Amino acid sequence: MALSTAALSTVLLVVAPGCSGPGADGGSAASESPVVTVFAAASLTDVLTAINEAYDGGGRLRTNLGSSAQLSAQLLSGAPADVVITADLEALDAVRAEGLISREQVVAGNTTVLALAPGNPAGITSLADLAVGTAQTAVCAPSVPCGRSAQRVLAAAGVELTGESREDSVRSVLTKVVTGQADAGLVYQTDALSAAKQGVTYLEVSDPEPNQYPAALTAEGAEHEAAVRFYEWLAGEEAAGILRDAGFRPPGT
Repeated sequence: MALSTAALSTVLLVVAPGCSGPGADGGSAASESPVVTVFAAASLTDVLTAINEAYDGGGRLRTNLGSSAQLSAQLLSGAPADVVITADLEALDAVRAEGLISREQVVAGNTTVLALAPGNPAGITSLADLAVGTAQTAVCAPSVPCGRSAQRVLAAAGVELTGESREDSVRSVLTKVVTGQADAGLVYQTDALSAAKQGVTYLEVSDPEPNQYPAALTAEGAEHEAAVRFYEWLAGEEAAGILRDAGFRPPGT
């Protein structure tokens, strides 16, 4: 399956275990396996590595990572994909409306937390601290799932931010926190956990509506046996365990 480099500038090729290197005949065993093209939200970056290592469904996974809004726009512009996993249900609204989805299932949940820069130099102890003083805060733009979740969390706490940076993905927010460009940032719990080794800590906040991650089998993917197998594997216990170990919640929570 060919991918347009213009449309998919962030594509990474990931080869599942069991695919060996060049064989004795000079060919590549990996090239004999079907390719499953997976579009995935940036917050799935780390867990997709574990999924790729565990998956043994007779196909290789080629992943395109980006914000859910970017992935949706790429699909609408005709970029080929078999399975797409976004960070909330709303991100797929336009794709559904165009009839590009064959089947859909929620595979995980994720809650929003307040990530703190290494050492917490601003001394932040609550969301309320973001509305006073000189603390620099990073959040996602409201057009992407992590921005929508940030808005819900801030509204529930009655906190209004001023002068915050608006980023196009949760990983961009996390990078600002890790590097100290922001004192704090609203990210998913899984992202905060992934940055713990870099000194990032986090505060739990009241999240009235944790994000639900839908995995959708596209109309194109429904025509490919390998894509259907991977889509169905995502709903199984093995995939659920990998997501849980990475800090994701069960669907509906």
